[in-house]
Amino acid sequence: MSNINKVYYLILLITSFSACTIQRAIVASKAKEELIGMSKKDLFLCAGTPMRQDIVDGVEFLTYSSGGDSVGGAVSNGSFVVAKRAHRYCEVTFALQDGKIIKVSYQGRTGGLLTGGEQCAFVVENCHQNKEGEQGRF
Repeated sequence: MSNINKVYYLILLITSFSACTIQRAIVASKAKEELIGMSKKDLFLCAGTPMRQDIVDGVEFLTYSSGGDSVGGAVSNGSFVVAKRAHRYCEVTFALQDGKIIKVSYQGRTGGLLTGGEQCAFVVENCHQNKEGEQGRF
């Protein structure tokens, strides 16, 4: 395989990976608005049981965890190499009142500069697919 072909395949691989990451960030961003009003039962059906649950002043909080991707890079000036690694993760908290989602919030190292929230998509993507199929939204 020639060097030009290797470079071409490398660019194709990076572009494909970036497209998936960007798509997950879009799903997570839309979910913050589109899942408002979903019932607790439907949330459990699409996201499973939460890691943590709490009730404060009549508002129920359900927290899910996802992610675990590690990203890294290295820079060299010819004399030495500097490497950095970051662990990406997301905690998704759904606030419910009267059995319905009233707010969705994300915390953690949820993504990159252009892909904020992409780690959160792993929690909400099944709910996104269910909402899309039922109501044609998203």
